Amino acid sequence: MEANKEEWIMEAENTAKKSFVEIFMEGAFKGWNMGIRSMLTALVLAYALMYMLKASGAMILLERVFSPVMGLFSLPGVAITALVAALMSKPGGVATAVALYTQGVLTDVQVTVMFPALVLMGGLVSQYVRVVVVSGTDKRRHSLLIASTIGVAVLSIPLMNILLGIMRR
Repeated sequence: MEANKEEWIMEAENTAKKSFVEIFMEGAFKGWNMGIRSMLTALVLAYALMYMLKASGAMILLERVFSPVMGLFSLPGVAITALVAALMSKPGGVATAVALYTQGVLTDVQVTVMFPALVLMGGLVSQYVRVVVVSGTDKRRHSLLIASTIGVAVLSIPLMNILLGIMRR
């Protein structure tokens, strides 16, 4: 315990010797590296996924299969790819939506409608493992935790449609 206290004091003294600009630049550099690592990877994977879906004809299949469900939210069926990608990674879901937008599959309004859902359920799988499983949450509640997260995300889509409709008036 005493060793940890001494380390903390030494670190605080070292930090006190640095100027505000040095501390800011170190933090900005760390943030830049983290952003580049996660966002760039997500963008490359999203564009690769979109290319594979288009080249294989799977995008047409996704459109046909999911159009009835996604149509309830005024979205094309292929928008499901961004929502599924968001389950794995928030940047991946957003990057997939952007890729669909740049390819002309989604409109700016549709991406705006999807954005809260992508953020709300972004990274659910990794968060589930890191938070719910590791924390020892009662296993009977696991499905409720997942369902509530996805449910709130799904509810955000019609809510955004309503809000955008009001704002367009």
